[in-house]
Amino acid sequence: MKLAHWRRHALLFVAASAVAGVALAEPAAKPSPPRMKPSEAATAYKKEIGRDASTWRWNIPLELPNVTHGVVRSKAMDREIGYNIYLPPSYASEANARYPVVYYFHGASGSETSDTPVVEYVISELTTGRIGEVIYVFVNAGHYGGYRDNPDTRVLAETYLMEELIPEIDRRYRTISTRAGRALMGFSMGGGGATRLALKHPDKFCAVASFAGAMDQDPNAPAGAADSRMPSDPADNVYRWAAANKEEIKTGLGLYFFVGGEDRLYGRNAAFVEYLHEQEIPFDYRVMNGLGHDLWGSMALCGAEAVRFLASHYEPKRTE
Repeated sequence: MKLAHWRRHALLFVAASAVAGVALAEPAAKPSPPRMKPSEAATAYKKEIGRDASTWRWNIPLELPNVTHGVVRSKAMDREIGYNIYLPPSYASEANARYPVVYYFHGASGSETSDTPVVEYVISELTTGRIGEVIYVFVNAGHYGGYRDNPDTRVLAETYLMEELIPEIDRRYRTISTRAGRALMGFSMGGGGATRLALKHPDKFCAVASFAGAMDQDPNAPAGAADSRMPSDPADNVYRWAAANKEEIKTGLGLYFFVGGEDRLYGRNAAFVEYLHEQEIPFDYRVMNGLGHDLWGSMALCGAEAVRFLASHYEPKRTE
């Protein structure tokens, strides 16, 4: 497999066709980090769930390495919803310190437990001094909810995240509770959801990193090109918000995208970054030729880089 590596500012982009085939530079060769994966216990719940929202598990309280489980009571959904949180080494001893926070969005069938090994890349970058201390929160937004509100199934994922979880995390923990100290990261459904919410709310987030994101379809795509398995809301999708909030995004929101060249979602990612180029919106984009839809393969290749990318955009830890 070969990594095609772009660092793109749209104004420097020679042509939109370059998205699909021209690499500006190869990254320096380095040993691959270990390939992480969750424990069997962290994903055992998947045997019990289906597409029917009535089967979904919203609170999975397990003891997992490096994170602590917590619960938020959602008034919008009238249920308790779990999260896992990583707190940096100095958190307990530095009572006057405030920390940036990254919210990690799981993919379809995922939960607050499924992707917590991602924090190993955070710890590695922190230990080697490449990033400063940061909080990571692993959310549960419904196994197949798309990070959207769906009143028909009483799944109000966006309302929960934006109006309940984030304010409650800011209340419970010493976060930097402004957009300058808040970023998003996600895989697949979570990558698409994180991108949509970041573009929709650039006043709330300073950066987003998407891995194999389930991006919305271009509402202007030719008839017959739409994928009925992954419908998009033309009034609430990444294209609409990128256009509506273009100026704020261009100057205040870092965008990072990674996708495998053999990933079923490659076309959606390629189309969206081409659209960003047309809108002259800066972004970073990586493609791994030969890689399919693989969270842990993606993280082994660029997880650490994405962690550093987010760290380059959010406000560092500060003492008050």
